Amino acid sequence: MSVFLRWGIFGILGFAGLMYAYNASKQMAANRAARAAPAAVETVQPAGSKPEMQAAPAAAPPATNAAPHCEAELAVAQRALAARAEGQPLDRLLRIQEIAFQEPARRHRLEQVATFWFQREGPQPNPEALRQGVMTDCVRTSPAP
Repeated sequence: MSVFLRWGIFGILGFAGLMYAYNASKQMAANRAARAAPAAVETVQPAGSKPEMQAAPAAAPPATNAAPHCEAELAVAQRALAARAEGQPLDRLLRIQEIAFQEPARRHRLEQVATFWFQREGPQPNPEALRQGVMTDCVRTSPAP
């Protein structure tokens, strides 16, 4: 067997291994996204009957008056509670897109919010209590970016 044939076979096998790993990682990411999507829906939607759901849009206008950086902190807090419920580690939470791709000062603040809500003891707060807690803390501690 010539040297070129051996290296050719080695190259083909190496390329096939890389393609297999690439496709497997895409499939794992799709499975994780599909598994995380229902958890995000559960934390946002209040549990209750139809009359309560009709009353919820009346409370929505104050939410639109919140600053965008406070809304981002609320999203991070919701993700932190969901990650804790799913048993994910804190370092994975700190690498999510909402935190990792910010400027350093903003990233530091979002990391603080994520760590606080991830390590919080006790039962999960209801969505309105979570929103109130995050918005109060946001207005008190972080200036507009």
